[in-house]
Amino acid sequence: MSFEIVQACSTAQVRQVQSLLREYVSTGMVDLSSQNIDAEIAGLPGDYSPPTGALFLATDIDGKAAGCVAIHRLGLLNDAEMKRLFVSPRYRRFGLGKALVSRALESAKQMGFDRLLLDTMPDMTAAIAAYESMGFQKIDPYWDNVLPVVYYGKTL
Repeated sequence: MSFEIVQACSTAQVRQVQSLLREYVSTGMVDLSSQNIDAEIAGLPGDYSPPTGALFLATDIDGKAAGCVAIHRLGLLNDAEMKRLFVSPRYRRFGLGKALVSRALESAKQMGFDRLLLDTMPDMTAAIAAYESMGFQKIDPYWDNVLPVVYYGKTL
């Protein structure tokens, strides 16, 4: 299966990302209410706006939303954080998650960041395996998350 990954710039593309993130929230896999997820979704692209951020949308050959990922500047260092990586269940096992992470890495490097950081839930073993296979390494926490997450980073 082939996918197109674009920066979500148009209103229609942002709406597709909003739909994907609502789908993610509805799964109940992670309670993101402590991160004001509803306001974040409503305000997209928000912190993921250029020049210090990016919001990406993956679509299938018919233009249907398949996945998304975002990056934004984090803190005072020259770090970016990857957020909101999600692949709709019907599009999993086609390598789309890794393709989205690769796009986030490429974009962060082009934007001049030194590292790309992320946090993930310890039970998301497939995601962790993918991150580690792409060169991410466990790092110390970079913020005080109320969720029991593990932190990863990769030098760009």
